[in-house]
Amino acid sequence: MNHYSIKDLEYLSGIKAHTIRIWEKRYQLLSPDRSDTNIRYYSDEDVRRILNVSMLVKNGYKISSVATYDNDRLQSEVLRQNKSLHDPEKNIDQLLLNTVNLDTFGFEELLNKIIKENGFSKTIQNIIFPFFERIGLLWQTGSIFIAHEHFVSNLIRNRLIIETAKFDNHLSEKTMLFFLPEDELHELGLLYFNFLAAENGFRCIYLGQNLPFSDLTSLLRSTGFAFVCTTFINAIEKPELEQYLSNLSMVFNKNKILISGRQITIHKPKLPHNVVVIKNNNDFIRRISG
Repeated sequence: MNHYSIKDLEYLSGIKAHTIRIWEKRYQLLSPDRSDTNIRYYSDEDVRRILNVSMLVKNGYKISSVATYDNDRLQSEVLRQNKSLHDPEKNIDQLLLNTVNLDTFGFEELLNKIIKENGFSKTIQNIIFPFFERIGLLWQTGSIFIAHEHFVSNLIRNRLIIETAKFDNHLSEKTMLFFLPEDELHELGLLYFNFLAAENGFRCIYLGQNLPFSDLTSLLRSTGFAFVCTTFINAIEKPELEQYLSNLSMVFNKNKILISGRQITIHKPKLPHNVVVIKNNNDFIRRISG
């Protein structure tokens, strides 16, 4: 069983620790245990309960009423609330609850409903990316574990691959190459660019994570692409980044190279003539449509 502090509950639920303590005293909402040193800690069941309670309170329920609900009633009310799938915050809260519970079926069932109502691209941009920002914050603060991040990353990764495969562009004359440099493993953003390119009629070649530069050069000397796309998320020093971009530019000297990622934003590297920074998803579409 995992142990959570009251600060963890605050980060997860968005309810201030002071408010949670008041609810405990006034309504006996939660029943924390205490460590040998008399420090409160909460269980997985407490986390699920506070997430459900916070979701209902955010949607107008009175805490005095919600606090009397047993767990079955709480879950029933949460499900009833989520019949409307246009509220991004509500969707993110529910996806987070499924993630904490490692509930694959619940996560995918809700995701399918959101996609059906909002479309795949809008779901990724308006729900999934903000959701991952929240997941990242919770992981940094220790409120969730890396296993939770891996759990949800694999679910979204699989969905991106499935949705991209629906486009039959194998005869397209427009070709785009996607890859991640060596030691780069964060691929969801690149996979979404891959999806957008396929949606816009490109034949996409996706080489995946952690590609050694030597393999890249030997593999692609005789192949031409309209665009080459990669991202830089992991920490890298500015001189090393600029040298990598210079080498990449020489290998693909006849191609337009599209780059993005946290390290590009941080370092603002000097760019070779054929390298362009992608600011966002709309900028990516504009660049490849020109």
